[in-house]
Amino acid sequence: SSGINAEYGVEKLKRCKPQEQSHEYESKKMKLTSGSDLATFALKTLYNMLRYDTSNSFITADRFETLLPVLLDLISLPDITHLSPALAQLPVAANSDRLWKQYNFQLLNLSKSLLPAVRQNVVAVYKEFVVKLGQDYSVLLPDSLPFIAELLEDSDPIVEERTHLVVKAIEDITGESID
Repeated sequence: SSGINAEYGVEKLKRCKPQEQSHEYESKKMKLTSGSDLATFALKTLYNMLRYDTSNSFITADRFETLLPVLLDLISLPDITHLSPALAQLPVAANSDRLWKQYNFQLLNLSKSLLPAVRQNVVAVYKEFVVKLGQDYSVLLPDSLPFIAELLEDSDPIVEERTHLVVKAIEDITGESID
């Protein structure tokens, strides 16, 4: 019986259509991001849906383009423990070079934030994304190098240190030196 309910829930979610953001969006975002159990539950559920969607049927281009800006808006939160896995898994579940490139650019563009905490979060999520994508990451490397070079010279030592870990992960995956 619970299997039927779960299947029904997944089917219902698959039929969801992206809706335009309303004036209510910001207030809902504030409620969701207040460190509540609901936010944690929602992010964990999203991560599991993305992780176990082996047929790659849940994340369509429309859903991807609806979810990505919402999740990226949350990257400025002080605690991204539950956001990071879901955000890093989103492009992997999308399974599309075009969507990977869109994700790659939008996430790395946030590394230009004036806030060191945001840049730290971007680099942390980015490393997780690189590792999850594995060998497929190599198609994104040319577009990523200018951002990575900038982050390697960041004024914040934590950003710089984490970026070195990203570089090491990329080198381990590609077998090439990024020097």
